Amino acid sequence: MTTAATPRFAANETRARSFAAGLALVLTLGLLASLDQVADRQYDAALMADAASNVPTQLVVITATRLPRTA
Repeated sequence: MTTAATPRFAANETRARSFAAGLALVLTLGLLASLDQVADRQYDAALMADAASNVPTQLVVITATRLPRTA
């Protein structure tokens, strides 16, 4: 009884698919990292522009208890 060996083209196809999947993963992660940096820069610029246009506001809160009334 003989067993069928994996054809050579099937083994090469598996290696090619693995390489393509790894390359796609690296490219996708690189693209996401660069988009993250662009978004951070835009957010920082928007935050600084908003902070420059807003005038600081002071809020004073006074809490006290009233003294008892004397007749």
